[in-house]
Amino acid sequence: MRLLVGKPLAEKLHDRSRERSAALRARGIVPRLASVSVGIDPAANTYQQRLGARGKLLDIAVDEIDLPGDTSERQLVATLERLGADPRVHGILLLTPLPGTLDEGHIVDHIVPAKDVEGMSPFNVGLLADGRPRFVPSTAEAVIELLKFHGVKLRGARAAVIGRSTVVGRPVAYLLLNEDATVTIAHRETPDVAAVTREASIVVVAVGRAGFLTGEMLASGATVIDAGINVMPHGIVGDVDVESVSSIASALSPVPGGLGAVTTELLLRNVLTATERQQGD
Repeated sequence: MRLLVGKPLAEKLHDRSRERSAALRARGIVPRLASVSVGIDPAANTYQQRLGARGKLLDIAVDEIDLPGDTSERQLVATLERLGADPRVHGILLLTPLPGTLDEGHIVDHIVPAKDVEGMSPFNVGLLADGRPRFVPSTAEAVIELLKFHGVKLRGARAAVIGRSTVVGRPVAYLLLNEDATVTIAHRETPDVAAVTREASIVVVAVGRAGFLTGEMLASGATVIDAGINVMPHGIVGDVDVESVSSIASALSPVPGGLGAVTTELLLRNVLTATERQQGD
């Protein structure tokens, strides 16, 4: 089984972003990302730390705005609107999932579309659904970029996406459709997920359940993209049962080592794009 590792692609993306960042720096412009979290969970914390470290290498300032877990919807909306009005901030990232009763679907309405580098606002979601992507959720975009980088054919392929979240499952499905794949989405109410996945040559899983996807759920030779993040006592693992899948699949993106580094670089690339657009480039 071939491993679809992300590091070579991440390095390629990083080199291109470094050129763009240098051009902005030569004009005295420092791209700035505001990363907003509420009662941050372990998986999001890992991502935020990686963003800060990689952003520093690109001279992108990453401001971590960590709000307490009991933050009200009104307080969170006020924070997002303040950042949207601040000309020093070029990109806004709201880390999810949100705790408690906070209504993510309503809150993302208050992220300014021009600074919505994670593609969460209804405006950017609508553009993606219409086949005109502007800002796209970075993990979803990483799935497509990783498949292309490793030469996996998308046009005409049958693809199964397990999970319908707004940050991975749904946008991945839209992006695969844009690549002329035939896409089926399976979710918790799908009676027989395995019946869907066995018909696919490409399977993307993002459900947040360690070991969910097993080899018996796959067709021989399938390509599997593991977009799951599960923090376990022994470390971070994905949604794939690697032992059983490895004898069936032809290729797998590992966790860690697959999408993570690519996701980070794509998010930072979006910050550069947002900065350039706000400067009129």
